[in-house]
Amino acid sequence: MPDFGNRQEKRISKLQILVTDSEREVIDDWRFDNRATNRSAAVRALIVLGMEMCKQHKDDARDILSNMDDI
Repeated sequence: MPDFGNRQEKRISKLQILVTDSEREVIDDWRFDNRATNRSAAVRALIVLGMEMCKQHKDDARDILSNMDDI
């Protein structure tokens, strides 16, 4: 897995996703609680955190993913 802490890597890929209003609200709440500079930074941080947690807790992650409706 790449080094997600590498801030020298240039961001050249754009990723667009659709989220529900409630998901956006949770992201925005996390952003403000964790002082992320903007929504994109918050989403990138949450992606990195999620991937790291999945790597460290594979069985728990598999259980959570199996219970999600839309992946």
